[in-house]
Amino acid sequence: MFIDNQDDQMIIDSLHDFVDKEIMPIQARIQAELNDQRLYYDGDGKEVPAITEARREARMKSAEAGYYTMFCPKEFGGSELGIRLWFLCNESLWHRYGPPATQLPHYILSHFTSGPHEVWAHASPALKAEVIPDLANGRLRGAFGLTEPDAGSDSWMMRTTAVRDGDHWIINGSKQWTSNSPTADFIMVYAVTDRELASQRRGGITCFYVPTSTPGYRLESVIKIFGHLGGNEGILSFTDVRVPDTYRVGEVNRGFDLAMLGVRHGRMANAGRTLGQARWALEKAIDYAKVRRTFGKTLSEHQTIQNYLAECGTKLYAARAMALDCGRKADEGRDVRTEVSMLKLFATRAAFEVIDTSMQIHGAMGFANETHLFEAWCQARMTHVTEGTNEIQLRHIAKNILKGRVDLSFA
Repeated sequence: MFIDNQDDQMIIDSLHDFVDKEIMPIQARIQAELNDQRLYYDGDGKEVPAITEARREARMKSAEAGYYTMFCPKEFGGSELGIRLWFLCNESLWHRYGPPATQLPHYILSHFTSGPHEVWAHASPALKAEVIPDLANGRLRGAFGLTEPDAGSDSWMMRTTAVRDGDHWIINGSKQWTSNSPTADFIMVYAVTDRELASQRRGGITCFYVPTSTPGYRLESVIKIFGHLGGNEGILSFTDVRVPDTYRVGEVNRGFDLAMLGVRHGRMANAGRTLGQARWALEKAIDYAKVRRTFGKTLSEHQTIQNYLAECGTKLYAARAMALDCGRKADEGRDVRTEVSMLKLFATRAAFEVIDTSMQIHGAMGFANETHLFEAWCQARMTHVTEGTNEIQLRHIAKNILKGRVDLSFA
C-alpha cells in the first residue's frame, strides 16, 4: 500500500505489527466461534460472551499500546491524529485482514459511536469522571441510539421523548438498527425534549447517557440480516427510564448538533473500510485470473477480464484520491461536509462494483464460503445505507451545489 507520508507509513506499519503480535493470538483462541455462526451466536442472536470478552481484551490491549485512542481528543488521553491518517488506518486494516467484520483487528481503533470522541467533551464533569477512564482504556463500549422505526434518514421524525422531572429526566420510546447495542455497556440516546422545535427542525433533541443496566431499558430483539443466525444491531425500548441530569450530554435541545459531530469521522471510516475490502477483493481476483485457465489460456489473457480489472483499478484510484484530498482538507481545518458526502457516495458505489466484479471473475468460486468474497459483498452493500443513505448524500450534495457552496477545484 503506497502512502506518501513517511510518518504515516511508520504508524501503519507499527499498527500492523501490533495486530500480528498481540491481537491475532487472541483471535486464534476464538477462531472456532468466528468460523461457525452456530458457535458465534446464542439462541437470541447475540454474540456469545467469549466473543464479547475477546473484543474487550483486544480494545484494552490496543488502548494500553496507545492505538485505540490515537484519533481521540487529548482531553481523554488521545493523540488527536488527523482525519487523513484515520482513513488510511481503517483502509489498511480492512485491506490486510480481510472482510469478516467479526475479526478482532477491526475493533482496535475507537469509533465515534462507541468510544471517547469529541461528543464527550460536552458531557458534565461528573459524567466524564465516571465514564471516560474505562471508555478510554477500552473496557467500556457504547452504542449510538439515534435511528427509530419511523425516523431513519429523517431523524427529526423521532418519537422517543425525555421529560424533565426535577434533577432527572424520564425517557420513553424506542430505537432501531442500533449498532453494538446487543452487547453495549451504554446507549447514547437522542430524545425529543421540545416537540415544537423538533417539528420546525430547529432543535428540540437532547442527548443522554443511558447505561444498559438502567431499569426500564430493554433490548427487545437482535436484527438478523443476510440470513445470519444473529447480528450486531438491535431494537431497543425505553419505558420510564430515569437518568440524572448529569447524564445529559450537551445543551438541552441541541443534541442533533452533537449527533452530527462524528459524521466526518464516521463517513471517512466507512470509505476506508469499504475501499480496503475492495482492494483486498481485487487482489484476490488478480491472483485467481493469473492461474485459472479457460479455452487454453489464463483468465488474465482474456480481453474481457483485462477490461474488468482495468475498470476496477480505475475506480479504486479515483475513490482513494477523493479520500486523501478530503482528509487533507479536513486536517487543514476546512469545512468538508459536502466533500465527505461526495466521498461516501462515490467510494461505497465504487467499492461495491469492484467487489461484485471480483466475485464475477471468480465464477462460481466467488460464492464459496472459503473465498470470503460474499462477506465483503454483503458489507459493501450495507454501506449504501449506513452513515447516511446514498440518497441522503445526493440530497445534501445537490443542495450545496445549487447554493454555490461546493468548491470543485480540488485545490
